[in-house]
Amino acid sequence: MEDPADTKLTCRESDVLRLLALGLSNRLIARELDISEKTAKNHLSSIYVKINATDRTQAALYARHAGLISPGEAALSAPASIPVPLGDAPPGGPTLTAREQGVLRLLALGLSNRLIARELGISEKTVKNHLSSIYVKIGATHRTQAALYAQYVGLVS
Repeated sequence: MEDPADTKLTCRESDVLRLLALGLSNRLIARELDISEKTAKNHLSSIYVKINATDRTQAALYARHAGLISPGEAALSAPASIPVPLGDAPPGGPTLTAREQGVLRLLALGLSNRLIARELGISEKTVKNHLSSIYVKIGATHRTQAALYAQYVGLVS
């Protein structure tokens, strides 16, 4: 991903990216900004090109790195079903196995299922099974929420 100083996002694109990093779906981003879902998708496509991201997870991580969202802001706006530790408090959430933590860490770094499988020497199907288990345990509904959770609990910085 590019350095934040090199990227020229419009104000609207910054708003869309910030909401994406908070874990909002395209529908919720559109509602929040009073735009159509199609417009939100178009903004996201433009953002992906500008920041050299391939998916929502990489874009959300970029937003955190670029300072568009602070950890406290993310914690306050995260869905209630995801246990998010505030500050330096230890996570009071679910216990993930060592393998699940490894999968979640790699997911939070922006790796695809295929690359996670390669890195860990397991099949893509096994990665999908681990992700399903992780989602249930942490209350996430998609990769971006899981990646943000990994950051909250300190699996990645």
